[in-house]
Amino acid sequence: MDLIKTGQKLTLFLIKNSNTVEISCFIENVYDDRIDLELPQYFMRYIDLLQEGSEMTAKIFTKLGTIDFNTIVISSPLEETFTIELDYNSVKLTSSNEFPSVKILESLEITREDETLVVTTLEISAECVKFNSDIPFNLEDSVEGIMNLGSDYGIINFKATISEIDAVFDNEYTAKFLTMSEEDRQTLLYYMYCMDLD
Repeated sequence: MDLIKTGQKLTLFLIKNSNTVEISCFIENVYDDRIDLELPQYFMRYIDLLQEGSEMTAKIFTKLGTIDFNTIVISSPLEETFTIELDYNSVKLTSSNEFPSVKILESLEITREDETLVVTTLEISAECVKFNSDIPFNLEDSVEGIMNLGSDYGIINFKATISEIDAVFDNEYTAKFLTMSEEDRQTLLYYMYCMDLD
């Protein structure tokens, strides 16, 4: 399947103590019947769920939709590679037309020291956010942010540093994310994929 490629992000969904756990991975290699994955550093906390034979669900986001399939672990992360089964009989492609559409109307609050500002968001990525502010910032300023992605996606929190001031419009700033919870990062990524599909 051409939609599944090396370098793509893949999310694993596992059940632990009746709770769903999401692990965000990258695809290292794709074969006819299996996929090698690169796991994040925090995978060890879930090592008991990643042993050979463990069952889980995988999800890959693409611009044509989302690919979902049930899978099992072929080799655990404690071996040379972490490999899951790729069974094309269980693959389901959900059209992008079934995804919710989201307008780019993020509400962003930026806190610097004891000052909180409501600013206009101009651009968003997995690494940073660009915003417009009438109150000046300096390069390397440390900020905290609360971004409302709407009722379908919720609120994400982050810490960032001002990494760029626009050369033409000096009231446009880029803040590079330093810390963000894994759950908030997944929410942000899902939100951005939906925007791309719109």
